[in-house]
Order: sequence, then C-alpha cells, then structure tokens
Amino acid sequence: MWDKVNKFYPPWLEIFPLAFVVFALVYTDFYYHDLPARVPTHFGASGLPDAWSSKSFINVYLLPLINLLVYLFTLLINLFFIMRPDNPRKVVNLSEKEKDALGPERLETIRTFTTRGLWLINTLVTATLAYLTFGSINTALGRQDGLGWFMWLFFAAIMVVSIGMAIKTLKLSSLDHPKIKS
Repeated sequence: MWDKVNKFYPPWLEIFPLAFVVFALVYTDFYYHDLPARVPTHFGASGLPDAWSSKSFINVYLLPLINLLVYLFTLLINLFFIMRPDNPRKVVNLSEKEKDALGPERLETIRTFTTRGLWLINTLVTATLAYLTFGSINTALGRQDGLGWFMWLFFAAIMVVSIGMAIKTLKLSSLDHPKIKS
C-alpha cells in the first residue's frame, strides 16, 4: 500500500497532519484538570471569545476529536483516490469524451495533483484545529485573551490553497491545453 502512496507523495509526510492531531489531543488532556469551570466555546471574528460554557468532556474535547475525524476522513478519501485501480478514469469526474481527449497521462496528472492538494489541505485544516484547541485552552486558563490575528493566517492559507487547486485543476482538465489541441 505505501509503495503505491509513494508514487503520489512521500508517505512520511502524513507525520505532519498527524502531529497536529496528536498535539491537540495531548495538550487538551494535559490541561483538562487545570481548566476553570467555564471554558470558551466560540470565538468571534476579532478572535475574542463570545460564548462560554461549563467545563465538560464534550465542551473541552470536541475540537481535538473533530480534528481527529477530519484527519482520518481526508486521509481515507486520499487513499481511495490512490488505491483505486490503476486507471485514473475512475476517479476523475469528467465526461467520457473529455477523458478520451485528455488521455491517460493527463488524467494521472490530475489525480496526482488532487492527492497532493488534499494532503496539503488536510495539513492546513489539522493545523488550524490544533491552533484553535491551543488558543481555547490558553484563553480558558487566562494565558491569552483570545485567538488573535494568527487565526486569519490559517484561514487565508486554506483559501489560497483551495482556490489555487481549483484553478490548476481547471487548467489541467481544459481541452484547450496546447498538448491536447489537434
């Protein structure tokens, strides 16, 4: 399995999103008993908490558990794209006529780009959720006032990567590409 993954991206890169997930879970577990009776459960656009709830397992562990689920779900989607039969036609969502015009090499390029992009988005989202967990716990402990402007950098990075991926995928699947014109 890992040999096939290696054709798309080095499998050791999964250490990064997994490290963010593990950090969020461990950090939450380490400080759970030190948290006060009320914890922030929502932050506004300014990064300041605008909703607080009583300390409970679900109110404290919800973000790290969502982080774990997002990581696993995205990893499984990526593995699905990679492990499908060797024919990329089965995972590229275009008409059969467009797939014929693009050819197997271009379809494989689209699949490879998509799997790498999904890894990058997974890494950014798990980093964002780990930062949210870190900020929530530190805010509850009185170490910081809120999430700060850094949260907007995560948001911007996710948006730039997502829009960039959409544009690149459209270019790769365009029938007007110089290699495809007759």
